[in-house]
Amino acid sequence: MIDRPGVLVGKSVTIRAGGPEPEYFTAVHRQFAGSTGRVHAVVPAEPRENPLVKVGFEDGTKIAFFRLADLIVDREAESATPVKHGKRGSHLPGGS
Repeated sequence: MIDRPGVLVGKSVTIRAGGPEPEYFTAVHRQFAGSTGRVHAVVPAEPRENPLVKVGFEDGTKIAFFRLADLIVDREAESATPVKHGKRGSHLPGGS
């Protein structure tokens, strides 16, 4: 995959550990603190400069959403294509 500056999908990220814990953290978020995963998607949110980021762990079998500010992005690592999990929208009624 060709690296494109500013593109997060496919990048390796580490969840910040230590320091003050964000308000939204739950037991699910805490289990991944300090872990490294791969960005699967970026969800536009407010504030715009701190979007929600869908991060996959354990080859994409575990997923959690984090704010960008709570991630350390490895911009040096080679990007990889995230594992696909079926057809887009397949979980929606009428989807195939």
